[in-house]
Amino acid sequence: MTTDRERKLRDYINLVASRMGGIEAVMAHFEEELTTQTEGIESTEEALRRNAQGGLESMATGKAPRPEEISGIEAIILPDLRPVIDISGGTFESNHRLWTKLSTDTAIKARIEAALLSIGRIELPGFGAIPYGGTGFVVGDGLLMTNRHVAEIFARGLGDQQLSFIPGRKAGIDFLRERDNVAGRIFRITNVRMIHPYWDMAILEVEGLDAAHRPLPLSLADARDLAGTEVVVIGYPAFDSRNPADVQDDLFSGRYGVKRLQPGLLQGGFSTESFGKVVPAASHDCSTLGGNSGSETMSIETGEIVALHFAGRYLERNYAVPTAALARDQRVIDAGVIFAGTPPGGSNDWGSWWERADRRESLSVAAPINTSPPASAADSSAPAAISASNGSVTFEVPLRITVSLGTPAEAPAAVGTEAVAEIEAPGASVVPRSTADYAGRSGYNPDFLWGNTELPPMTVPMPDAADPGVLAPTKDGGKTLHYQNFSIKMHAKRRLALVTASNVTEEPALREPETGRDYSRKGLFSERWFPDLRLDAQYQLPDIFFSIDEGAFDKGHIVRRDDIAWGKTFEALLKGNVDSFHVTNCSPQVAGFNRSDSGIDNWGDLENHVLSEAASERLCVFAGPVLSETDRIFVGRGANRTTIRARIPQSFWKVIVARVSDGIAAYGFLLEQVLADVQLEFSVAENFISSMRKLSEIEALARISFHQSIRDVDQYDTVRGIEIAFRSAVERGSAR
Repeated sequence: MTTDRERKLRDYINLVASRMGGIEAVMAHFEEELTTQTEGIESTEEALRRNAQGGLESMATGKAPRPEEISGIEAIILPDLRPVIDISGGTFESNHRLWTKLSTDTAIKARIEAALLSIGRIELPGFGAIPYGGTGFVVGDGLLMTNRHVAEIFARGLGDQQLSFIPGRKAGIDFLRERDNVAGRIFRITNVRMIHPYWDMAILEVEGLDAAHRPLPLSLADARDLAGTEVVVIGYPAFDSRNPADVQDDLFSGRYGVKRLQPGLLQGGFSTESFGKVVPAASHDCSTLGGNSGSETMSIETGEIVALHFAGRYLERNYAVPTAALARDQRVIDAGVIFAGTPPGGSNDWGSWWERADRRESLSVAAPINTSPPASAADSSAPAAISASNGSVTFEVPLRITVSLGTPAEAPAAVGTEAVAEIEAPGASVVPRSTADYAGRSGYNPDFLWGNTELPPMTVPMPDAADPGVLAPTKDGGKTLHYQNFSIKMHAKRRLALVTASNVTEEPALREPETGRDYSRKGLFSERWFPDLRLDAQYQLPDIFFSIDEGAFDKGHIVRRDDIAWGKTFEALLKGNVDSFHVTNCSPQVAGFNRSDSGIDNWGDLENHVLSEAASERLCVFAGPVLSETDRIFVGRGANRTTIRARIPQSFWKVIVARVSDGIAAYGFLLEQVLADVQLEFSVAENFISSMRKLSEIEALARISFHQSIRDVDQYDTVRGIEIAFRSAVERGSAR
């Protein structure tokens, strides 16, 4: 039986050796190197070479190579087909038999060397989790090009108008960082010129460039039509745990994050997922790693940039934005990018994505945007304390946190179901005032991911409690509360949601179904919280617990309000928005916990990063608190001056399921709000602790159970998962 590893290896060798004549030609080409005559004890390298030769012979005759033969091919053949060449002192030397021309052909070498000082490492000063974001190169007067997913580490927005740096983050570029000359001058990135809404591309402004850092011309020739063309990728490959460590260390000499030359061939056009869509990318077979994001792909014959590298998968292929496509985008042309000839502009296939970005920008209501990063992290002001007359103190850190200095009076804990207060417009018309008003709320749809495609449906079941006995019963005897676009299962004893499941989409037709409506947060609801009339009061915390708690905690949406505010009509969208304000969807969280616009270490941005690896704009999102017996007790108020003692969760989990080109993918995360044991009730750390976790670990911590089909597509140890963790600046770890 052919294993997935064997199939990928066979396909990859055929891919990279296609211009050599396939596996048989590889055998002939490397026969001298692979043939070993040993005397006495065989060395490890000799054993690898012998196994590699045997593996090639097995493949050539249609037999399945043994595991040790596969390891030999990976260790010997693959590095020999696509080497990695050191750059030092602005030059390089290639002695590899397949790529000697890079050094011996003076014209080719001169083209490559002339480009080296225009290619640099995107630095992230003060951002300890990620020392650098990827690669960038000069494409115009004071302009850099890199990937959208690189720029979004430190910038936000989409299109070419309301773009800004994330508060507290900044970026620069170092054009040196060679193997023997580690650091150079860091040129400050001062502005974000463009974050392309369709292609994984961004244009940045940088100050202080001189003539040595000349723009690299983008080719008008379409890389998708140039299969077999010899190219080099120049960038800053980082250690990539998705690849075998021994093979990787051998290929890169155990040194990462420095400028490398990586030759290979273009492999034609190939569609792949990118930011909620499938794009017709160019492909190549150079030996790239994660830090190569944003690298140029240069034709060695012309010296022109034919593509912008943006993704790659081990033993498969690498993907790049064809520069010929960018030459058909008038906005890219107008941004000042230099092409190798007159770019045609005109019509293209992604105009609707620009229209969406423009509409998003026009709807944005915010304070004047400062597109420049802070000059120094030290510029930020110290936390300010604001006294209040009600016995509380508020700190800005920059999260706003209020800690209680008083103790509420003790009273019986019994709380009756509060009548739903009269809520004024907007949103009042869809607030449930009786159980009958919930009719039509069908809740979470497990078939949602395939609702806007022609592919067969694949069910994404809602998680369940590991012990269904802990769930609160509804008044009609059920265990699940269904709302507009999401569902909740409540923990009876803790009076909090144990698990939530929501359908999320960025489709414009569902996000803004009717023209002339106010889709702003303020225009959709007055943000009053209310109980679920289908559930007894003993199973849900009342709004007063959060409203009259001396401000110690934020009313935290477990299901994000913005996630489920969509529908085919404005009324349906309004129902989703309003339903998110049920107290069943509320959990005590510190301010900023779930806000994707907060900028640093927040919960909501994870979905945006997952969309960068998705083939559809639809997501299924599961989330909930980790309910532990060691959670601290918070004393709050109930109705009629009663007292409620509730344990406050210290951790929350989230699992995001997306459609990808080969099925579905699931990503698990844990985020902790640090509640220190101090006299002032609770103290919250300035930064949250977030990490990517295995689904099996989340199951154990949260005491929930995922369907096997979801466990099977856990991305923790995959290319996609590692990329998402890197882009979102979260650790990959296990419980402390």
